[in-house]
Amino acid sequence: MGGRGAVLACPGDMSRSGGVAIRTRHLGRRFGPSWALAHCDLEVAVGESLLVAGANGSGKTTLLRLLAGLLRPTTGSIEIFGLEARAHRLACRRRLSLVSHQAFLYERLTALESLRLWARIRGGRANDAALGALLEEVGLAERRDSLVEAFSAGMRKRLTLARARLEEPDLLLLDEPFSALDVPGRRLVERWIAEGAARGATVLLASHQLEQAAVVCRRAIVLRRGQIEWEGAAAEAAARFEATA
Repeated sequence: MGGRGAVLACPGDMSRSGGVAIRTRHLGRRFGPSWALAHCDLEVAVGESLLVAGANGSGKTTLLRLLAGLLRPTTGSIEIFGLEARAHRLACRRRLSLVSHQAFLYERLTALESLRLWARIRGGRANDAALGALLEEVGLAERRDSLVEAFSAGMRKRLTLARARLEEPDLLLLDEPFSALDVPGRRLVERWIAEGAARGATVLLASHQLEQAAVVCRRAIVLRRGQIEWEGAAAEAAARFEATA
């Protein structure tokens, strides 16, 4: 995210058109008889950092997975940078990255091999020197040749964040990015989000750590039972969430 220059160069036009990065209309997702998300109308401007707050089961992860294209909506529509997400799934996917609870890492690969593989999957170019520098940035330089299966939860989170950093996406979806990280790791996430915002990236950050998230987000929404219950300044989200929990 900015500063050091892109490690991964992806083909295609990645220019930003300005305006709205995310637009959802009547978005909903049902699992069996239960609605995890319902009647979600949301707009996020290009370059904005939005905090998504709410209790467990409020719909935060469902919203991010819908935006990432990992779930199909039961109702409604999603636009990513002006493109209808279902009709232009691959084009939308190239412009975003999701850091979720599930790391989706290959256990039998090393940290360096994991980044090499991801660079190939994304169709970009990256050399070992650049990937090694990225691993050093996330504090994994000494474990670059260690298998992921031996990594702690915090180390897995750092590798997942390195993968997102590798992509330098226009849209970054973060699901509890501060969890499992020590203080230096959390400060690194804060710095990366700030650098991403400086280069015009859009960020959605779902977190229970509202005061920390408010450092890097200006606006917030609070979800309750799958619906947007409140919208306002991120600095006020903690008090609002406690009042409605």
